[in-house]
Amino acid sequence: MMMLLYAIPMVCAAITDWKKRIIPDWTWIAILMVGFASAVINGKGILYIPLLERFTGLLFPAVCLLMIAFKWGGVGGGDIKLMAALGFCFGLYGLAAILFFAVIPACIYARATKQRSVPLAVFLGIGFFVYAGLLLS
Repeated sequence: MMMLLYAIPMVCAAITDWKKRIIPDWTWIAILMVGFASAVINGKGILYIPLLERFTGLLFPAVCLLMIAFKWGGVGGGDIKLMAALGFCFGLYGLAAILFFAVIPACIYARATKQRSVPLAVFLGIGFFVYAGLLLS
């Protein structure tokens, strides 16, 4: 059930990013709120993630992407906020798994279209669904 609450805003973020190259604020806020609720009520269930790992997942990738955005560009503010929200929800290790499954199709897309900037939410969505499928199987 919790994964569905993550999936709905993730799909909306991916579709909007694909069509308009923006990520609506409500999508990452909804994901962050579900992650916060999960942290408060989810005891030691399937998605138990220690609070320190959640905050590390929130801050570390967001700071890294922010530095990349300032230095080279190509990363938008919505991408940074979405990544931070996913990092809080799934922790640093869960976010690393999501990124692992997102990077390959993103690189293929960038190479095929010869673009420097890709709609990152689309590929984060792919990574999320692969990770969720593995987690729930």
